[in-house]
Amino acid sequence: MSPPAPPAAAASVPGAPAADHAFPDVERFLRHEFEARALAAALGRGVIDRLARSAATIAALAAETGLAPERLALLLGLLASGGVIAAAPDGTLALTPAFRAVLPCRDLLEAKLAFLDLVSDDLRRLFPAFIDDPERFLEQARTFELFRYDRCLVATPENCAATRPWVAYTTCLTRYEAGPILDRLDLGAHRRLLDLGGNSGEFAARACARAPWLSATVVDLPVVCALGRDNLADRAEAARVAFRPADMLRDRLPEGHDLVVFKSVLHDWPPREAADLVARAAAAVAPGGRLVVAERGPMPFGTRPVDYASAANLVFAPFFRDAAFYLEAFRRAGLVAVTAGTIDLDMPFHLIQGRKTGEPA
Repeated sequence: MSPPAPPAAAASVPGAPAADHAFPDVERFLRHEFEARALAAALGRGVIDRLARSAATIAALAAETGLAPERLALLLGLLASGGVIAAAPDGTLALTPAFRAVLPCRDLLEAKLAFLDLVSDDLRRLFPAFIDDPERFLEQARTFELFRYDRCLVATPENCAATRPWVAYTTCLTRYEAGPILDRLDLGAHRRLLDLGGNSGEFAARACARAPWLSATVVDLPVVCALGRDNLADRAEAARVAFRPADMLRDRLPEGHDLVVFKSVLHDWPPREAADLVARAAAAVAPGGRLVVAERGPMPFGTRPVDYASAANLVFAPFFRDAAFYLEAFRRAGLVAVTAGTIDLDMPFHLIQGRKTGEPA
């Protein structure tokens, strides 16, 4: 049965300001290491959950959490310095309005805190190599031991267990990045989405949730696809998201899709392979269809402080590229009506779009 046709009013305007979704500013509570670590401890020990219900005194918090009052006072002092809590005139402590506003994004807070703990240790231990010996940094950093694609080729229980942590992290990021990106895509003009390197299917599922006329295919390595099926198992969109295990650089890409997307994928590959992936994706786009690249751009050094929260992106800074690289790859692939925009999330994202010549079938 064919998916329903898109209503005429469903199309958004490419390049328009974000219509519905703003990226939550959780980074403001992660800027300083020890305040961020205090937040992680408070989340883990139930302090934040207790204050989310109502204001409380230190004595009440100590009794309910089992923390000694003097140690709790130290934790609360760090939380106050980080803007997470504040004292009321009656002496009780409460979550600040700014922190309460991001608390619904607790999954993102906790994912970033855990990843920051990993990457900050690598950057501290290996900073000389990070600057002048990238190969040694890649070999010795625990961060890149996490992202082991060689363990994604055969879907064994062991490989799934080893791969699940980084898939969970990138899925959480996509949960919040997808909205601002999709706000700028004309989903009403498309029927079939191909998400290359689509990870757990989170982006594809969110596109399908917005557009009931859309079906999607996610291409990724076998273990990632297995985890993706688990991710979508209980969601209505699962019926419209198919997973295709493949090696994108070697295997034939599925055809017949009029919207092909790379979201946070191409920075993983050296320039030659990344350009080749763009060319292969452009060849797979149906005539009249569109190719989209959503990728972090270079770190905005000099315009923003490089604080503790920045470490999550700083560790990948050597791999982020200028928009000019993608524009040239689109040109070489023969795409037309190419546009480039910027979305400001936790850092600037490129949004490159181009159309394949020909008339839609």
